[in-house]
Amino acid sequence: MKNQRKHERVHGQFRSHFSMKGKMLAGDGDLTDLSPGGCRILSPIQVLAGAEVELCIFPGDSANPILIDGATVCWCRPNEFGLSFTKIRVPVQRQLTDVWRKLATPA
Repeated sequence: MKNQRKHERVHGQFRSHFSMKGKMLAGDGDLTDLSPGGCRILSPIQVLAGAEVELCIFPGDSANPILIDGATVCWCRPNEFGLSFTKIRVPVQRQLTDVWRKLATPA
């Protein structure tokens, strides 16, 4: 399969919360891979590919959660799924990119 990602994903571990607009589906998960354009979530909550969710990421060192207004489920496997960020405000994109850069740069 051809890699269609614009940015390299980096490994990190953050708490996250996701919810589906208009549906009674919501849950918590561990975000494990992150890029400015998407992420992987580990969660026992089952979602379907193509679903739209809102996502809140809680970066460990920051008091401000990162709120993604819209993300599409690209793939799902048991206990994990991948998201592509589709609706994100500019300041939030900057915050997300900063977190990604910190993870990508070895200390």
